[in-house]
Amino acid sequence: MSLLQQSPPRPAPTALRPLPAWPIDVLLWGFPVYWLMGMTPFMVVVTAMLMAVLMLVRRGLTIVPGIAPWLAFVAWAVPCALMLDSGLRLVGYAQRTSTYLAIAVVLLYVVNAREQLTTRRIVAGLSVVWLTVVAGGYAGMLFPTGRLVTPVGMILPESITANEYVRDLVFPPLAEVQQPWGATEAYVRPSAPFPYTNGWGSAIVLLTPVVIAQVSLTRSRALRVFLVLCLAAAIAPAAATLNRGLVIGIGISVFYVAVRLAFRGRIGPFVAMIAGMAAVAVVAVSGGLVDKLSERAEYGSTDDRGTLYQETFERTLDSPLLGYGAPRPSGLLDISVGTQGMFWAVMFSFGFVGLGLFLWFLGGAVCRTWRAPETWRLWLHSSLIATCMLIFIYGLDTMQLLTVALLAAVLLRDPAATMPRRVRS
Repeated sequence: MSLLQQSPPRPAPTALRPLPAWPIDVLLWGFPVYWLMGMTPFMVVVTAMLMAVLMLVRRGLTIVPGIAPWLAFVAWAVPCALMLDSGLRLVGYAQRTSTYLAIAVVLLYVVNAREQLTTRRIVAGLSVVWLTVVAGGYAGMLFPTGRLVTPVGMILPESITANEYVRDLVFPPLAEVQQPWGATEAYVRPSAPFPYTNGWGSAIVLLTPVVIAQVSLTRSRALRVFLVLCLAAAIAPAAATLNRGLVIGIGISVFYVAVRLAFRGRIGPFVAMIAGMAAVAVVAVSGGLVDKLSERAEYGSTDDRGTLYQETFERTLDSPLLGYGAPRPSGLLDISVGTQGMFWAVMFSFGFVGLGLFLWFLGGAVCRTWRAPETWRLWLHSSLIATCMLIFIYGLDTMQLLTVALLAAVLLRDPAATMPRRVRS
């Protein structure tokens, strides 16, 4: 008998257990419910904590190129807290930074849950969010002075809800009623399910291309007809917002897809889209929408924005690395520096390094997913293109950031665009 014994064979590696899709389903399909409950400011962070636990239990982690810049951006935001000068600003910093961290978790989760969390499923969920936004727009048109009373708002102490920003989050208004000095009448601008009209407009810009992609993806003729009718119905609240960024953003998405299709030899869709844009422009002019937009621009804050942007840049030069951690009052206007645009908020709060990492993530996602072979993927990609414009004029609230993260993740995880790199934890 041989004295040598063979060592037992090593067990074959087991496949990683698929991550469930329900956390993202809760965020998207449950959006109308938790908005009515007043939980919108907290829901993404709470759900991201559950996603983190699920990924830790699973242990295996896939990281695709394009996500690292956002992780670095979140890491850079941590030492920027040293620049805060008050406890109140610390609260705002904690809220924003926890959202950025939650978005990082969402990015990783979507990449690692591709077995259960398909692109079609995410597109369908985002379409539900878009339908909620359109319905909220009509609510704002019908009840402009209305304000939602939520369970969370009722639970919070009055000392907290007395803050105007917190009050708008937990007791969200249905519309903004504004009458700038010199205007002949008040502007009723729908905002629900967001506190402010600009949030409504940016959500429509980001989500409308997703709904058009859903029209292409759905196999149900009835659903396709329903979505097309809803797209037509969305014009009324969109026009009521008098939101110039909304018009520009939608125009960018449509024009971008039309040109990309033309370069692919699909001249028919290109001509149809350009003709459609021309028809919409004619209707807007004949219906007086252009005149109303011009009137609002006359009484609006375009000059103030330019002054604020200049002040933001000049003050960031005094703290170029870590910024100031959070917006601060302007020395020239009755508004805070580091607002009125995600670009400026990141620059002022986290310095030029933080801004560079943020732009690296967004620009990298656009460049890495440029191929977008199918038309419906082109529409998803067009949303990222429009985001590159939006960040200069509008802030990106939690749901808008979530939308950008989901679209970037589903496009970045596509093997045709990038090859994943597996890291074992």
